[in-house]
Amino acid sequence: MKIGVLSDTHDQGELIRKAVAYFNSQNVALVIHCGDWVSPFSLHFYQGLKAPLKGVFGNNDGDKFRHISLKNNWGLNLEYEDRFLEMEVNHRWIAVFHGDCPGIVEALVRCGKYDVVFHGHTHQKVNQHYGKTLSLNPGSLMQETSRDINEASIAIYDTIEHRAFHLCLHTQ
Repeated sequence: MKIGVLSDTHDQGELIRKAVAYFNSQNVALVIHCGDWVSPFSLHFYQGLKAPLKGVFGNNDGDKFRHISLKNNWGLNLEYEDRFLEMEVNHRWIAVFHGDCPGIVEALVRCGKYDVVFHGHTHQKVNQHYGKTLSLNPGSLMQETSRDINEASIAIYDTIEHRAFHLCLHTQ
């Protein structure tokens, strides 16, 4: 099963649309957002997503009430958790945390309970195993803040292979 992963989308509408189109083309079964959606209006760009969307809020998601209200108004197949999401998908235990407390990310990765920990916040791509646990940060759609300027990125996690890869999105 393929899971699309994104984080720190920061209202980047054109790139959100590209991510949605790519996830749809790859027939992902689920999309996870690791927080920092930012403005509630950005949910509009997810309307074409075929897979269910689940996510957490980050440190820049101030108007949570409006996020939930617009999600309901637009009929999005979206479930939010405030700061932490834990789930079992296809026999893999997954933790989702925005990542704004590095000690919590490290504890989640090293505790041994999870097969994969999805996190964001740093805008830096991470795809590294620590024992059985994969630490995956998809990067950011905020090109100006990524390590490689003008690189917006998302990730796909394969629950069967227990591997992930990043994809760079371009505005051209």
